[in-house]
Amino acid sequence: MSTIDKIARLTQQNTEFDMELRKRLNVASANSVLSDDERINDIYEYCIEDIIKKQATEFYADFPLQTIKDRLIGDYIRMESFRRKDNFEDFCLSLYQQIECMTNKLCENKDLSDITEIMWGHPAYLKIEKGKDTSIYNRGGDYTIASLLFPGNNKQSGNTNAFVKSRISLQTQYAMDKIRTIVYFLGYKAMMKSGDYDSFVEITSLLNDIYQCRNMPVISSLPFVGPSAQSIWSETNGRMERSAWSRLTVSLMRS
Repeated sequence: MSTIDKIARLTQQNTEFDMELRKRLNVASANSVLSDDERINDIYEYCIEDIIKKQATEFYADFPLQTIKDRLIGDYIRMESFRRKDNFEDFCLSLYQQIECMTNKLCENKDLSDITEIMWGHPAYLKIEKGKDTSIYNRGGDYTIASLLFPGNNKQSGNTNAFVKSRISLQTQYAMDKIRTIVYFLGYKAMMKSGDYDSFVEITSLLNDIYQCRNMPVISSLPFVGPSAQSIWSETNGRMERSAWSRLTVSLMRS
């Protein structure tokens, strides 16, 4: 038996000798050495993190707003990390932060702001006439864009929200008002037909559920969380490779 083999056997038989030898050689203690299972777990986690980073980068690869791209990628990575940890609250927060970041950046655009404020009072839907092509200028009905985007009444004045909010700028609107505006003017390119109403409500209801989930404790047990928000979490057995808002926004910005 070689000297090295004898020393190795002695370290296994005598704990004090093992500790003293490691101390003098400046080698980590046996307790701090990772087991094979721990090493495999660390490698697995590293691979998963790398996959998520690539997934986020690829998802936002064609996103045109370069100034917020890195932030969106970071929030996407955090969102997926929280999902893997079954952390529903922080998952929703990271998801909403992507929505918020895009919304605020888009609403800074002066052209969009000017167009929306001019069109608040115009009919919400295009006029459909047999044998004629639809046109953004050919609109009909009494139901205005403001009525669609700002439903309900103002509790203080009693006036409709459409009346009150159509008199203020896009930048000063509440978060969900901005989000509905983006969906209408960019998602539908201000060319909704009356038959699109249900899909508009479905999309904006989903986004509203996500909005309600942000920064709220024990969110999954609260009664106000709608089924659409819960469906994000459970989609394909809990795997969500693309957030609903990101998917919508990227597709519309590419077009």
